[in-house]
Amino acid sequence: MPDAFFLDQYRRKAASPDALEQAGRGPEFRGPAFETVVSETLALLELAPDHALLDVGCANGLLDVTLSAHCGELLALEPVAELAALARTTLAACPNARVDVGHGAAVPAADRHFDRVLVLEVLQLVPADEVPAIFRELHRVTRAGGRIVVSAVPDAARRDAVLAPYLAGVRAAPHLTNEQKTDVVTRNERAWWYEPADLVAWWKDLGDAAVVRRPSPGYPNAADRFHLIVTVGAS
Repeated sequence: MPDAFFLDQYRRKAASPDALEQAGRGPEFRGPAFETVVSETLALLELAPDHALLDVGCANGLLDVTLSAHCGELLALEPVAELAALARTTLAACPNARVDVGHGAAVPAADRHFDRVLVLEVLQLVPADEVPAIFRELHRVTRAGGRIVVSAVPDAARRDAVLAPYLAGVRAAPHLTNEQKTDVVTRNERAWWYEPADLVAWWKDLGDAAVVRRPSPGYPNAADRFHLIVTVGAS
């Protein structure tokens, strides 16, 4: 699950009146960019009306309103209780959706229950040594032939090229207070970045096939992210 630092960060975000900020999304997600995230997520999941979907790290449930309209059942998991409460309000008019406080390493569901699983903008918050346990649990709850989408993962090969100039800009920004600068720098320096080949290998060890896809050009942070599409039991 996300470490204590990020859990605290997202508790603070839950208090924001802005829905995108509650969901942990920066200004780069506003307008057409968010529409791109929604459409690309739907395309990657390939949902059907009878599918059971698990969303790991749902935040305030903003994306799940759309996802719930494309599947038969949705379980949204969120480790921050304050965000889970917001998600219940967001999804109150979606009768096929349920929100639980929880995380990807302990999913409250039977073996092989889900047809689709979404892990969007989550992996960078999780210590690398905990990721194999999460993958094992998601493998457990996904039916054979089902699909797991691990989306918008920071690419370790791009970390230095992207992070150094970005943080230099943050430190020099005249509109930010020193406290705000420290907060942004710490959050970015503590995030985890992953090698695509490592994640593919971990899924292969579970007997699953994983392929890497790059986000479309309009996707936020497309230059340094990748999607992982996993087919359970296909390796």
